[in-house]
Amino acid sequence: MRKPSLSLLAASVLLALAAPAHSASHSVENLTIYAGVKAANLNQILLEHTSTPGSKMRPENLVLTRVQESLLGKHYYYQQMLRGIPVDRAEIVVSVSNKGELLKVFNEVKPVSAAADSAAVNQLYNQPQIARDKALDRAWTNMKVQHKLVAEPKTSLVWVPVAGGFQLAHKVEIAAQMPTGGFVQYINAHNGDLIDSYSTSKPRLAKGTERSLAARSLLAGPVLDRHSETTAVVARLGKLQEGASAQGLRTGGATAAAASGINGSGNVFDPDPRTALNTDNLTDTSPASAFDAAYSTKTLRDLTVTNGVYSLSGPYVTITDIEAPNTAPSTTTNGVWTAKRGNNAFDDTNVYFHIDQNQRYIQSLGFTGTKSIINRPLRVDTDGVNGDDNSHYSGGGGTNDYLAFGHGCVNDTEDADVILHEYGHGIQANINSSWTGGDTGAMGEGFGDYWAASYSYSTPNGRTYHPEWAFSWDGHGACWAGRMLNRTDAKYNSAKTYGAHQAVTEGGVSFQSDELWSAPLFQSMVALIAAGKPRENIDKIILEAHFGLGSNIKMPAMATAIVNAAANLFPNDLTYANTFRAKFEAQNILSTVTPGTTISETESNNTTATANNIATSNTTVNGTMSASTDVDYFKVTIPAGKTLKAVLTPNSTSDYDLELYSSTGTKLTSSTNGKGAADTVTNANTGTTDKVVYAKVIYYSGGTGSTSGKYTLNFTW
Repeated sequence: MRKPSLSLLAASVLLALAAPAHSASHSVENLTIYAGVKAANLNQILLEHTSTPGSKMRPENLVLTRVQESLLGKHYYYQQMLRGIPVDRAEIVVSVSNKGELLKVFNEVKPVSAAADSAAVNQLYNQPQIARDKALDRAWTNMKVQHKLVAEPKTSLVWVPVAGGFQLAHKVEIAAQMPTGGFVQYINAHNGDLIDSYSTSKPRLAKGTERSLAARSLLAGPVLDRHSETTAVVARLGKLQEGASAQGLRTGGATAAAASGINGSGNVFDPDPRTALNTDNLTDTSPASAFDAAYSTKTLRDLTVTNGVYSLSGPYVTITDIEAPNTAPSTTTNGVWTAKRGNNAFDDTNVYFHIDQNQRYIQSLGFTGTKSIINRPLRVDTDGVNGDDNSHYSGGGGTNDYLAFGHGCVNDTEDADVILHEYGHGIQANINSSWTGGDTGAMGEGFGDYWAASYSYSTPNGRTYHPEWAFSWDGHGACWAGRMLNRTDAKYNSAKTYGAHQAVTEGGVSFQSDELWSAPLFQSMVALIAAGKPRENIDKIILEAHFGLGSNIKMPAMATAIVNAAANLFPNDLTYANTFRAKFEAQNILSTVTPGTTISETESNNTTATANNIATSNTTVNGTMSASTDVDYFKVTIPAGKTLKAVLTPNSTSDYDLELYSSTGTKLTSSTNGKGAADTVTNANTGTTDKVVYAKVIYYSGGTGSTSGKYTLNFTW
């Protein structure tokens, strides 16, 4: 990522974009998706999305803070300002394709009434404010910091949106070792009260008090001295940076270290001993000999060699000591690590191999250079978390972020699912540093489970040994129950907000909030791979969808972003978009029909329909079904006084059904004739204005016809 110093005016001159045409867009919560929008400028886009009746919020109150690149284009992040001070987590992100078309707009800008603006002026100039140090002291006391710091505490002055306006606050960020953990706190700038807080430590399990500031306030025991701990962490980080500089490494920036070209080797589990041996019979207490066949010797790439000593420090991961228990990283004199489980050197090699390999995989998908994601040495402590049976990512995408793994029960470092789950948190935070609020808790955990499962599924036994298990070795035994990737019975409720690790009961079905998000991702991958699609394309879609978003994302908006990314990355094969949509629909995350969408498959010989918006009588569309999960939608505009007749004709070996929905998603009618038979639906527009309906083509899963046949769909009125 880079941070350009561009003014709003300069940005509007640089880009030629269209004023949003409402017929070419649709919105899901705080996300608006566009299709085929050109001309005009960024200022016009911002004006339309931020100017609301009665609000003093205007585009001139926005500051361009960064421009981020991804595979599809560039994303322009604008921070909302009020009287020269940022409104926390209030930004608008405009995403522009490589073709100069508007892709999407994510909008978390808050309206500013005249009364709220006046109250803000009063807070700034007429009310006394507490000092920065006092805000730090209050936050320190709230956390009861009992473990060493891992980063220097930070404060900044922000506005916090509250009922009826904005509250001036000190945003205090304190990051300590677990179980104290890291928190962002909002301290009232006038009286020092706590307004709000959230954790920046993301563990794989909800254990203890590390995620709850309220729970921490009840803890007994001595609190460390803030001043001495701050001095100590500044000195410690200074030495770390000096050591990194001496090795030619970058520990915090966005640029990768140069590859040394010096490789070593070591024993690893790939992805874990149970999957490698295709057996349920292994436990943490099994004899050492039971694991012998599970080890693989892997190349450890681009190691650091200093005075003849090899260390596991490379361009994408640095094994180091950060948290208690204080265990020094392993080294060798020949670059060969022969240790097995039970020895910390094995934990080091297993983590180094999997993270290094995963970063190289991400780069193989195209996320390199200015499109990179964690393309730098991420610090990792393979024996941390105070020895607990847990692991976590800490740092929220900042330059001091790191991973730490615990050794309770099964060492978390022995399971690639745990390693890549935590790396998944880092991926999200380094794409979107505002990944907080809304459903991001559950989606963060669910994505981490998916990201780990994506790799495990690609290994030799991954498709046969409990592919539905997340944490195949660390979980699903005496240590803990693990999580599942096949909870398709979990249903989304838009009235709820889904945090991390929540126990949820919906419609009589109990599940974990994390599983509600991992299930449609994983089930989409399984279906697409079964249809012959490469895993790489699926992961590329999901990663790309994370770009151009901010805070307070709910599941429907994130799901829409994924479907949209699939359609834009693979416009000539909408099997991807249709499959993702079908899986999100199955769990009520997306409604069956979203008004305004144009996600259907457009064939090259479809000469009269534009993007499958059917507006002309006697329009014929030729479609293809590549998998039983495919779903094709067609938006049809019926003129006043006309009756639509839609006829679906499959090839002789296929059985597809035709359904018709209203613009609000209500099913109007359907036709379900058998294999090779035509299906016909009709609908009359008895009104005096145009009427929009949606035709839906689906594969009849109970039939015996081909899942790779073609069909013709004709619309007349």
